Amino acid sequence: MQVNEYVLKNPDTLETPVMLVFQEQLEHNIASIIEVTGGPDRVVPHFKTHKSKEVLKQCLASGIQSYKCATLREAEVLAEGGARQILIAYPMLHPQKLNRLMELMSTYSDIDFRIIFSHKAHVDAVAPLLNKHNKEIVAYIDLDTGMHRTGAQPGTEAIELYLAASRTPRISVVGTHLFDGHTSYQPDVAIRTDSVKQSLDHIHNLWEEVAKQGCPASDNVIGGSWSFHLYKDEPTIRMSPGTFIYWDHMNAMIPELPFKVAGVVLGQVIDRNVDKDTLTVDIGSKAITDDLEMKNRFKVAGNANISLVSQSEEHGVISRSDSDLHLGDFIFALPGHACTTTTKYPEALVIDQAGNVTHSYKHDARDR
Repeated sequence: MQVNEYVLKNPDTLETPVMLVFQEQLEHNIASIIEVTGGPDRVVPHFKTHKSKEVLKQCLASGIQSYKCATLREAEVLAEGGARQILIAYPMLHPQKLNRLMELMSTYSDIDFRIIFSHKAHVDAVAPLLNKHNKEIVAYIDLDTGMHRTGAQPGTEAIELYLAASRTPRISVVGTHLFDGHTSYQPDVAIRTDSVKQSLDHIHNLWEEVAKQGCPASDNVIGGSWSFHLYKDEPTIRMSPGTFIYWDHMNAMIPELPFKVAGVVLGQVIDRNVDKDTLTVDIGSKAITDDLEMKNRFKVAGNANISLVSQSEEHGVISRSDSDLHLGDFIFALPGHACTTTTKYPEALVIDQAGNVTHSYKHDARDR
């Protein structure tokens, strides 16, 4: 079976749906992220996309030592896998989570764990535990410049939080963290660049104000998959994309980035409705992206005119659109969101350039 650059031998030996990772594309993406950012020390990849120790090993071998994550399980797997610096980019208030963080810091005392604050409550929650366990930690102030998910508001609120956290014993605030997810799915680079400039105005203002108080921002972790490269000219910013590792068909709309879709789902045509001129495949909402508009949840490789019409848990109904697909045929489905596809599988089968299944990448950090 070959569709464009994707080659797979004997697809009928694999029970579908199944997630595949094409190794050549994966290696291309790792090399490309280092080239795009300017070096392995300029990038802090998000671990959430692949969640795999085996993929982590390849990133470490490329020279990337610092990583970002959203869950404590991701942080644990990163530590187990040998990451040297781990930023948990998620506000923590729950005492169980904070206790797990303390345990991690004790177990892996040679690893540089870092956290974010977007409210004084986050500072107040962790400070007593740092005292109790005789620990110190590096932190960033999380800014909201348009995503409206987490983050202190730019201006007085963020500046006051930065200074308050900086003056808290056992906490060293080194800079800012920002995920500008509101730039996502905007293919026009000029519009994204303008949004980044607006974020930089807020960031620069904060840097200037806290520096006046003796609290310089020397290290900043900024950006997402649609914006990270637009911060490259800022020397104190380390860029933090995640999706680049597997990519997906939505991110492939970014015209200026060189990444390739490495993570795909193999499915099969299982039924046809002649009256509606549709086909049903075995890729339902439990098998692929389910957090996007229906038409964007996946695309069929090699069939640009086919679109997803409807989806239930185990079924996906696609328009036939004069395609040559028939009952029993296999398809490569390109996810619309790589991260939410990975979580649906305990592992992904690894495919070499010749189309052979060589081994699998276990998704070690699926749990929280």
